[in-house]
Amino acid sequence: MVANYNRIGVRSRYKSRIKNNILFTVLIILIIIAAIILAIKPTFKNWIITSIPEDSTTLEGIDVSNHQGNIIWEDIDQNLVNFVFIKATEGTTFTDKSFSKNWEASKEAGFLRGAYHYFTITSDGKKQAEHFINIVPKEKSTLPPVIDIEEVGDNQAKLIVELREYANIIEKHYGVKPIFYVNKQTYELYIRDNFKDYVIWYAVYGSEPPIDTWTIWQYTDSGTSNGIKGPVDFNIFKGNKKDIMKLTN
Repeated sequence: MVANYNRIGVRSRYKSRIKNNILFTVLIILIIIAAIILAIKPTFKNWIITSIPEDSTTLEGIDVSNHQGNIIWEDIDQNLVNFVFIKATEGTTFTDKSFSKNWEASKEAGFLRGAYHYFTITSDGKKQAEHFINIVPKEKSTLPPVIDIEEVGDNQAKLIVELREYANIIEKHYGVKPIFYVNKQTYELYIRDNFKDYVIWYAVYGSEPPIDTWTIWQYTDSGTSNGIKGPVDFNIFKGNKKDIMKLTN
């Protein structure tokens, strides 16, 4: 009985050592796999540095909203789409229901991105700015906030005051001047003579913007892209990687 007990004890210790060795080996393998994943997974900052072509004189980007539905950001070709603007808010209360998802998913996929606000001419500029600030987080390495001004009102002077109030609040909060998205009419009425030191994003289809001071040109509203069902706006940034990175906060 004693001899049998000893043999059982030896087998038990042998099996225990084998089990421990297996667990140790599995642990080492998991640690190695985790290290490899961390090493090859690009961070947002590294993606910006490596993904935008160094030798390109213009860059391509898109702007999206809830109208694009469920976007599969990982399927968008990052060699063709170098930046993106995402609708966040409108007026004093409206929030695009896809903004939070698009904002986080586009970051996770590695896109250089910014948010835009659709400015309503019947609403107070200060309240609109506060609404945008409540929705859009303050982050590093993002493009400046955009003021989308497409509507035309009867009181030109008042609207210019409201736009300036909005722009000043946004700049103070985010630490960067906002971009003005315009069409021919809103540019000539409100922006050209009153906001000369701001980046201009000009929307016109079929021909280049009729001004030399544009930085971003929305040239179509019927582009197509992997990961997006239906048409999407496409834009050209007049500059290279270094130029667009200068805009980031």
